[in-house]
Amino acid sequence: MDWLTRCVPEPETFFAGHWRKEPVVLRPDSPPVDVLTVAEVDRLLDAGTLATPYVQLVHEESVVAPERFCLPRVVLGEIVERYVDAGSVRRIVAEERATLLLRYVDQWHAGVRDLTDGLAERFARQVEAFYFLTPPGTQGRPVHRDDADILAVQIHGAKRWRVYGGPADGEWQPERAAGDLGAPLLETVLGEGEVLYVPRAFAHSAVAVGDTPSAHLSLTVREAGTAQLYALARALLLTGDEIAPRPNDDASLHTAASGLLAHFRATLAELTPGELVELARETMRTERPSPGRPLSDLIGTGPTRGA
Repeated sequence: MDWLTRCVPEPETFFAGHWRKEPVVLRPDSPPVDVLTVAEVDRLLDAGTLATPYVQLVHEESVVAPERFCLPRVVLGEIVERYVDAGSVRRIVAEERATLLLRYVDQWHAGVRDLTDGLAERFARQVEAFYFLTPPGTQGRPVHRDDADILAVQIHGAKRWRVYGGPADGEWQPERAAGDLGAPLLETVLGEGEVLYVPRAFAHSAVAVGDTPSAHLSLTVREAGTAQLYALARALLLTGDEIAPRPNDDASLHTAASGLLAHFRATLAELTPGELVELARETMRTERPSPGRPLSDLIGTGPTRGA
């Protein structure tokens, strides 16, 4: 399955005209609205296995304390306080107009993981997923900038989006956007099955409109930053021939220093900026453990024994 075309109907046009340049509304023929429906979110809540920090309740300017919707549960004689209580979540959403935010859905939901893995392969970058279920007439988060390009897939209902320009330089932070942002570059009501692309660092906000809750899946395409470049360059420089950790005289200490510098020079001489960027992106993509062989394959089909 080509997950990219389920989000971006004309990839060549998108990458040539919109990627990292401007926001745009996309209308794919087969949008991935089925990967995590509102009905399935209800079933997941009732199953009782959702837990923090994968679940948050948020308002535009605040976060609901987890102890308000996570009731203590006894598991094997131990009190566990991080499991979400479905009744408390529904009450807070209904009475206080809080947004239900499911975080890093790709880490715990197989269908969403298939989607993000497929997109990650096409974008050659790490892709993560966040699910927002917002009551009508409310705004889940303030106007802010994200450290990622975003594909917002409208799953249910509708949201009014406003997208503003990007920062002037590389000194911005992924946080609330303060100051005069000017007029929006794009203002639109996103309907079910439509996809909004927001370039990295472009300020944006979304308000649920209509008479029903609004649900969207935010697919974040992460880019490497200087922190990843620093970390990878350091790892590459420290990989190589082993050098004695404690040289015991001046001569051996200088020999160790000479060998270390020679290794640094050789490593850097062979490394191009493009290669460092691509290695950083690949390292980010492989942070999550990859699926292995099924247990049934590993165990085999031996004689049946009682548990």
